[in-house]
Amino acid sequence: MAELVQRALEEQLPVLEQLERAGLVSSAERRMVIKKITALEHKVHRRVLSKENFINYIQYEINFLELVKKRRVRTGYHFKKEEIEYAVVNWVHGLFQRALSRWKGDIQLWLSHIAFCKKWNAKFKLSKVFSAMLAIHPDKPALWIMAAKWEMEDKLSSENARHLFLRALRFHPESQKLYQEYFRMELMHAEKIQKEKEILKKAKLELDDAAGPEEIISGELARVVYKNAIQKISGNVEFHLSFWNIAVLFQFAQKLQEEILSDLQSLNPHQTQTWDFMARRELEVGSGAADPHPQQKPAAAKELERREQCCWAVYDQAVVSVPTEAMWKCYITFCLERLQRKTNKAALREKRLQQVLSVFERAKEASLLPQALIKPWLSLLVECGARDKAVEVVETACNGFGSSLEAWQGSLEVLMELQSPGVSGLIQKAFHKVPPTDSLPLWLLYLKWSESTCSANETQALYQRALRTQIPAISITVKEHYLDWAQRTGGYRKARKVFTRLHEHRPISLEFFTKMIAIEKDQDSGHMPRLRELYERALHEFGSRHADLWLQYIMEERSHRQGKAELTGQIYWRAMKMLQGLEVEKFVSQYTLLQTGHL
Repeated sequence: MAELVQRALEEQLPVLEQLERAGLVSSAERRMVIKKITALEHKVHRRVLSKENFINYIQYEINFLELVKKRRVRTGYHFKKEEIEYAVVNWVHGLFQRALSRWKGDIQLWLSHIAFCKKWNAKFKLSKVFSAMLAIHPDKPALWIMAAKWEMEDKLSSENARHLFLRALRFHPESQKLYQEYFRMELMHAEKIQKEKEILKKAKLELDDAAGPEEIISGELARVVYKNAIQKISGNVEFHLSFWNIAVLFQFAQKLQEEILSDLQSLNPHQTQTWDFMARRELEVGSGAADPHPQQKPAAAKELERREQCCWAVYDQAVVSVPTEAMWKCYITFCLERLQRKTNKAALREKRLQQVLSVFERAKEASLLPQALIKPWLSLLVECGARDKAVEVVETACNGFGSSLEAWQGSLEVLMELQSPGVSGLIQKAFHKVPPTDSLPLWLLYLKWSESTCSANETQALYQRALRTQIPAISITVKEHYLDWAQRTGGYRKARKVFTRLHEHRPISLEFFTKMIAIEKDQDSGHMPRLRELYERALHEFGSRHADLWLQYIMEERSHRQGKAELTGQIYWRAMKMLQGLEVEKFVSQYTLLQTGHL
């Protein structure tokens, strides 16, 4: 190993001598670098190799290159780069190769080598790195795309990029990303040649035959890629539309755009996404050609109204051709989006409002109204003043809610806002339909409604009914809300009475105790014995896993004018005995800060 280390030092010594002669490093710095390199070389020649040692060595050399760069700027010496920087760069390449020969599967190491090659513009070396990496990792499409993009964008070799994409598709014939990037590359190449052709035409020169045949210039190769892609991956509307989204970025590909949309309609006529896209597209392009001249505001508003009507017409066809809940959802969502857009034209807003209400009604009549859209419909009816209609919708639609908590909750919120007398009956239906484990939001909604509309006795009876549930999460949360309500309506005495009755009924939460402690602390005087009692009860239940509770107790005793040091000391030792796990360390550190006055 010593011979290998010595040989490595001898190879790097001329570089250091050049640096010293050029005044870029001092003699002392040269000795320090030799010492550091010697240590690093010993680590990378051990019997048991470590990837971290190679990475540290490579990073040291890269940092050394950055130092040389800064020294050159400072001194103004810009000579002998081949003997200095490029020699170090070649040494780093060698370290990467040694590391990659040992850890071929480390993708991050390959990417680091690629980044280093790009930084130092080592194109020849980078080609070799890409070839070696793809030979070992042909199963990763992202690496093929990276290599092809480099060939296309940095080496300006569309032919090499094309070969890489074709090779990649042999390994990954169903990779959507590969097809998309290959399609984009062919269009970019065609656009580049067309621009060159226009420039040469203006200069009255002929285009070199090496630019490629007419099929490439017109984008025919991109069309072939697209056709093969949708044939290989059929029935995926989102994938199909991705080609259109790429093609619209290129002005010369209008015919290709039209063909993509034609294929979309013919190959996926019963897909919801197909109809949704075609309808929304009417909003952008309208039925006819776009007017190149800007329109006045009244004309623009009429044009917008006409386009929206074209969208609605397509959606009307869609819900007939694809009568599904998803299709109606797309139609309604589009109408709601248009309604939310601001407009100064009252007539246009009224048309949008009538359209969305009509679509809601038609979806309901077809029994295909999505439950998630019932609440927006009800809110819209309330906003329009159609309160009776909103109640009617809830009463007729609730039979189809099933166990959907969202549908029941949304409908109940609207009825409560309308102060409908049917709330109580509807919520009873909801409790029978929604699983008990999911019914906590219903209970909270019911209690909130009762607090605002019913008498105190009725609300208290409802709280006691909710407490009898067998679901722990419901019981715990209701107790906390019950205590808050008691304090708001009956003050401290009522809250104390509720707490006394419930604090021993399992299950129970720490939040229940902390709420009562906060209520107790709001009293004027004489509350310390009761506070001490509350803390003791809470610590009996939760003291083993809540260090903060012990600290709050200690701070409360210290702030009390009769608090004694021995009492807080007793609490400290009790906490040390009861706390478990990491809570002990947390308590000790916080208690130390408290003692030193930093908490």
